[in-house]
Amino acid sequence: MATATTLTRVFRLGATNLPDPDPAMNPEEVLQHFQGTFPQLRYGKVNEEGVEGNELIYTLVPNEYAPNG
Repeated sequence: MATATTLTRVFRLGATNLPDPDPAMNPEEVLQHFQGTFPQLRYGKVNEEGVEGNELIYTLVPNEYAPNG
């Protein structure tokens, strides 16, 4: 018999694990939520990395700054 396990979402920014602000939010909404605290995420993206133990890991990736010339 299979058992269901509830996964806790964790959002990583570099080496920092950030708690899920609201499980009802989709990952893009969570990214927008953290943009107020972390301005480097303003044009960033969120990637689903996979499962580690009982945690579903998402990585918050800041926008790559590319200066002109």
